[in-house]
Amino acid sequence: MSNQKAIQIDKATCDFLVTESMVQEVEKILSEEMPYVNGVVNEMVCRGIDRIYFVACGSPLSAAKTAAMMANAHSTIQCEAISAQTFIDTPPFRLDEKCAVVGISDYGSTQEVIDAVRLGMNAGALTMVFTSKETNPIANIGADHVVAYHGGCIWEIHLLLSYAVVGEFIRLTQPNPEVEAIMADLQKLPPILERLVTEWEEKGKAIGEKTSDWSLIYTVSAGMLNPLGYKEGIVSCLEFTWTNGSCIEAGEFRHGALEIVDADSCFMVLQNTDSTRRTTQRAINFIEQYTDNLVVIDNDELDHDLHDWVSPFVMFVPLEWIYFYHSEAKGHNPDDRRAYGGLRHY
Repeated sequence: MSNQKAIQIDKATCDFLVTESMVQEVEKILSEEMPYVNGVVNEMVCRGIDRIYFVACGSPLSAAKTAAMMANAHSTIQCEAISAQTFIDTPPFRLDEKCAVVGISDYGSTQEVIDAVRLGMNAGALTMVFTSKETNPIANIGADHVVAYHGGCIWEIHLLLSYAVVGEFIRLTQPNPEVEAIMADLQKLPPILERLVTEWEEKGKAIGEKTSDWSLIYTVSAGMLNPLGYKEGIVSCLEFTWTNGSCIEAGEFRHGALEIVDADSCFMVLQNTDSTRRTTQRAINFIEQYTDNLVVIDNDELDHDLHDWVSPFVMFVPLEWIYFYHSEAKGHNPDDRRAYGGLRHY
């Protein structure tokens, strides 16, 4: 790897890197915001709500999709996570007072999320928004409930809050021991995250320097890790590191992806310890026959005993370090923008 373009980024001032505040913010969400969300869910149940829509974009949408997958895996609750613009362009046929619409926007200024929540409000749905501050635009549109979390580690925060909605709704309406175990294990996250933040910086730096020469990264994942795969393979790669990226579901790997695997193709594979492991391993077995450009982030190697459904929280830590140092090694500050935020008209 050539270091000619490499730069040194001040970790303390880089907004992309959230490792320093991660543990404290997770502890705060667990102790303060999640109990409030539980109270809102109790109101949902009392109102007879039987359908939940999360509306968001980018990373927040990926977090919400993970929670919706948990709902569908462990209950008969109708729960969907929908891109806010899609929600506006093609609203669900069923949108009424027996629905809940949960909008997620960190800065609270994403217009399509605001409009999606307003669509729910106009239909009589219970509405709740997750945003960073009470002064954000989305916090002041008249939603029934506002959760202002005052944190920057949005993957962990949005995932926790979305899990809180789904987990409490299941607990109150369709009690399930598996979900109880998942929610109990969330309380164990802080010390594990703290350890991984320390352990993985040097590992992540080595991997990030290796991948910095990769011009296109295919991110392969399966099951509950697919939303994280999208968040890293599209949002982190494209928006933050200016690296071409693509996401492939491991179960679909043989339907197209086989043909592009050669000595020059590059892969980041997220492997879980659940029933999808064999599917992801099949892709790994094929890839490693034809290229050395392969990184596998394996939940089984992160040394924890948390429920498989907690893996999206845990596996984020290595990826955060990897893409920070990947960006640094290729000479790009992940906070820099050339289009986003109105720099180019869209």
